[in-house]
Amino acid sequence: MKVLVFGPSGSGKTYVSNALREMGIPAFDADRVIGLSSWYNKHGNKISEPMTAEEAINEQYAFLWSRNFLSNFLRQHNDIFIFGGSGNIFDLIDLFDSVYFLKIDSQVQRERIQNSNNRNKELDFKNEELVIWGEWLEEKAREKNISFIDGTLSPKEIYSIIST
Repeated sequence: MKVLVFGPSGSGKTYVSNALREMGIPAFDADRVIGLSSWYNKHGNKISEPMTAEEAINEQYAFLWSRNFLSNFLRQHNDIFIFGGSGNIFDLIDLFDSVYFLKIDSQVQRERIQNSNNRNKELDFKNEELVIWGEWLEEKAREKNISFIDGTLSPKEIYSIIST
């Protein structure tokens, strides 16, 4: 079974994937899968990670996953749980048996991002305001009838939902 769990920044993707891995479950934080993702400029050329959200927005940069890499990576596992997101995620959901959206309240999201030590906060804030990179994700997930999971559930509770 190949499962994708995606959602906006701060929804708990990294936290849950790490907790499940510690439990011996084949869960991966997509941001840590070397070769899966890259930043691209508006001309489709790979670029270095932008320094700030303002730069990414103004220059129209996109964070995308490689379909070929992901397809090969998934083939290496019978059962796998991928946690992450990208600008082209809806072009890749056909590679998975099940797909879920990790939903989080905006206030909880803000608190999680502000309290995180594992992220470049400059990519999450512009002029002191939280940039909701994944706002469009929720709308599109609803259009595609993707199941939503409460991002405040424990990793074990989330696993019980996504492993059935």
